[in-house]
Amino acid sequence: MKLRTTFLWAMILSLSAAALIGIVVLLLPVYGPTDEILISTALFSAFSLVALCCAIVLEKRRLVPLMWIGIVAGAVAMLIWLFLVWFDWTIGWEWGERVARGGGVFTIFACWCAYCGLMSLARLSHRLFKGVKWGTIGIWAFLAFVWIVAICFEDWFVALIESLIDEDLAARLMGVLLILGACGTVVTPILWRVQALRAAASRESVPVELRMQIVCPRCHTQQELLTGRSKCAKCGLRIRITVEEPRCQCGYLLYKLEGDTCPECGRKVPVEDRWAASQSAGGEDQ
Repeated sequence: MKLRTTFLWAMILSLSAAALIGIVVLLLPVYGPTDEILISTALFSAFSLVALCCAIVLEKRRLVPLMWIGIVAGAVAMLIWLFLVWFDWTIGWEWGERVARGGGVFTIFACWCAYCGLMSLARLSHRLFKGVKWGTIGIWAFLAFVWIVAICFEDWFVALIESLIDEDLAARLMGVLLILGACGTVVTPILWRVQALRAAASRESVPVELRMQIVCPRCHTQQELLTGRSKCAKCGLRIRITVEEPRCQCGYLLYKLEGDTCPECGRKVPVEDRWAASQSAGGEDQ
């Protein structure tokens, strides 16, 4: 929580500083490195957002090593770009280009780490839904790899593409992958929401407000209470009654399911949660 809060405040403060500087520059005749300050605050805000995304995933204990790598890569990329903004005059054009290439590589890798982490938070149970999610992550991983190779070995990469396929066809294929990646990025959270709605639609077979006869554990008074929060009519003891029916890990209600696998996600249903087992147990009790 502290890590996420730190990056969140860093992003808010840097955005506020950039907005304030921009207003001052527009309203007052300010002299000095205003452009460099604006670009620096914008860079700090952007990479704070990347770090914030990684921190959110870290709090969920998901892809921990990759998220820390993403945070470090984002910090290195920000330092490289800040160096080019403020001290590009200290190095020649050739070295400046090399440093910029390094900044591009670290930026792409940091953004992909944050993207991969956020996508991993969508816990989809259906095999088709999982395929869409991981296929989208794979597309962006491939694109990130291609961009990094193109940045590091531009001449060699262009020559390789020209020797394998037509340049126009390569651009078209890249466009197709970009469209598929964008569609998958939009569709994945929608599928996550659809899965949640389907689980919510699969309500318990018992009424929400169920009356039950219970004995108060403190004053031993027998009484009838509704499920949920209530209290003993005699001694005032606060009582909370919950009724939970067997569900699969994906949230599918197992009421009257006679098979041994969940029809929603295909997982094996534990023997004690199967309808046939509960029926036989009920028959034995009777």
